[in-house]
Amino acid sequence: MKRTFLLCLLLIPLFLVAQQAKQKTLLVIFPHPDDETAIAEVLIKYKELGYKVQLIIATDGKDGTRVTKIPAGDSLGKLRKDETRCACKILGIAEPMFLGIERLDTKIGVGKYFGEHKRFLDTLKILIPKIRPDIILTFGPDGDTHHAEHIVVGTTITELLLQEGWVENYPLYYVAWTKEQGKMFDLGYVNDQYFNVQIDYTQEQEIKALSIMPCYVTQYTPEELKEDHKKKLTDKSNTIHFRRFVVAKGMQHDF
Repeated sequence: MKRTFLLCLLLIPLFLVAQQAKQKTLLVIFPHPDDETAIAEVLIKYKELGYKVQLIIATDGKDGTRVTKIPAGDSLGKLRKDETRCACKILGIAEPMFLGIERLDTKIGVGKYFGEHKRFLDTLKILIPKIRPDIILTFGPDGDTHHAEHIVVGTTITELLLQEGWVENYPLYYVAWTKEQGKMFDLGYVNDQYFNVQIDYTQEQEIKALSIMPCYVTQYTPEELKEDHKKKLTDKSNTIHFRRFVVAKGMQHDF
């Protein structure tokens, strides 16, 4: 009996290693702190399914003054990173990774934008093989709200997968809103014939997702939070759609 007990103790570390090796990873790449709110229900669901959920934020959002009196700059950037850390803690997902990209648009000047875009792409080229995600989620060509930096983040990830031949290695899915959701929340949307993934979530998961919103004190007023809460609970579909990035292979000599 004693030998059996000791054997079990010796096997526990091996079992834990095996379990960790089997754990799948969902990688979410967005430009700004607070973008994770767009699909928080999905992050909760996949965490509950046993995935490691890793969030990468390209910038620190230091120019996002929106509803705060804190001026643009490093102090605001630090606060916004803390807001996302607060949200990730509530969601129960991994500590977010911040890449420190200054901006991903030409407001910093065309030359500087080119440099920051390259730095972002090169950083992802190192990180993605290290993380080895089973799924990557990001914004599609509509940029969620047609935000330039949202669009650039999605296209940079797409560019990298095409450059490195990683399209099949790291399946990429774009967030895709329905026409109804687009009109309700003023978002870019996709014709539903192009949806190929539908993620359903429970009311409990939606309520938990809404509970992260007070973390973002620099981005939303109490009145906006109340209105957003009301709209989301009014939408009973409890569904978020995605569109997988796929490439047709094979050469032909005409269109």
